[in-house]
Amino acid sequence: MKNCRVLNRDQIKILAVITMTFNHIAHVLMTPGSVLYEVFEDTGYFTAITMCFFLAEGYRYTRSKRNYIKRLFLFGLISEIPFVLAVGYFQLNIMFTLLICFLIFCVMDSDLADGKKRLLLILLALSTVICDWALFLAAGAILLKKSEGRPREQAKVYGIFAAMFWVANIPGYAAEVHAPYPLLSGYGILHGFFAALPVLVSGIVTLVLYNGKRSEKHRTFNKWFFYIYYPAHLLILWLIKQAV
Repeated sequence: MKNCRVLNRDQIKILAVITMTFNHIAHVLMTPGSVLYEVFEDTGYFTAITMCFFLAEGYRYTRSKRNYIKRLFLFGLISEIPFVLAVGYFQLNIMFTLLICFLIFCVMDSDLADGKKRLLLILLALSTVICDWALFLAAGAILLKKSEGRPREQAKVYGIFAAMFWVANIPGYAAEVHAPYPLLSGYGILHGFFAALPVLVSGIVTLVLYNGKRSEKHRTFNKWFFYIYYPAHLLILWLIKQAV
């Protein structure tokens, strides 16, 4: 298995950025219903759980958790207007979701009594209902944190996350063909599976192909690239949509 570990952290993050861009191209510039739209949309589901995995890693290794929180909050604010313009409705962008996931890690590592800790975790998870990847990413963060340092358990987390995402997508796809029993719709089950598949791919990439290292080159660029790219590409996609 060691011979399979050929990707560093920054290479995987670039891959996550690319897949995210495909998803946003679909949502902003393409018409739902085509095969190409679904391929672009589903490809992007690789990104969120991958970024959550590296958020957990960043939490472990950061020198200042306070600065990490400030950075996520700042770029959440910067990204909000481009995000709302791009998607066409109000919702807090994924930077805020990741911020809440980071706070979840802080609570899980705190010295609070178990009862208070559980209550705070529930409240933080529920607060993501107005965010991108509502509830799902918070649940993924909790499971990844609990399985930290145990690859077999983390593999199960990816399986659980994929299964949850699969089932959650079935009714929406079934509604497209007006299926009378959404959860039993073959169309919904098939399309829900394709939506969940990138989550499993993320598990393979992070648990099998990731070598645990970061790139030795362009470290400053790699640190800030995602933060800057996220609002910038959303704004560019919105401008393209207006031009078209």
